[in-house]
Amino acid sequence: MNRRVGILIVLILALAGCGRSASPPAAPESTASATEATSSAVAQGPPGEGGNFPDPCTLLSDAEVTQLTGRDITQIDKDGADPTATTRYCQWQQSSGQLAVFLSRMTSNDFTDARADSPTIAGVGDDAYSRDGHLFVLTGKTQIDVYARGGDDAQNQDEATKVAAALIPKVQPFS
Repeated sequence: MNRRVGILIVLILALAGCGRSASPPAAPESTASATEATSSAVAQGPPGEGGNFPDPCTLLSDAEVTQLTGRDITQIDKDGADPTATTRYCQWQQSSGQLAVFLSRMTSNDFTDARADSPTIAGVGDDAYSRDGHLFVLTGKTQIDVYARGGDDAQNQDEATKVAAALIPKVQPFS
């Protein structure tokens, strides 16, 4: 589990390395990098436990993403995985920011273990915590990992919480 979290953090840090004023990377490059990271995460998932997740890019409309974050979308990076993948993601490159959503299977015991001493976020899903700029939310047996970047830490946390709240009812049928 720690390895999967590590891979996700490395992916986010690599993508976050692009400056706020920099142009978004070309679609083929970011899609290739994201596909490699997703393949690694999928390969580490429990055998025989498919995700049965929809494409996360279809769970929020462009208008919803813009409303929730206050930033226009400049590019969307899809994972290209099929619904049986154990981890799915979508990333919206935005003017002066970014939003990324990862969906994966998670038991409540594994979620509690992964949280360790991270601060709990009350009122979101069945359980939630924040670490390294990510908001991790458990709803049923699904973990929603939201990474929002574009404001200060408090603004990013607020955006991530709003995005998670919007996703929970859309993800619950798949939990």
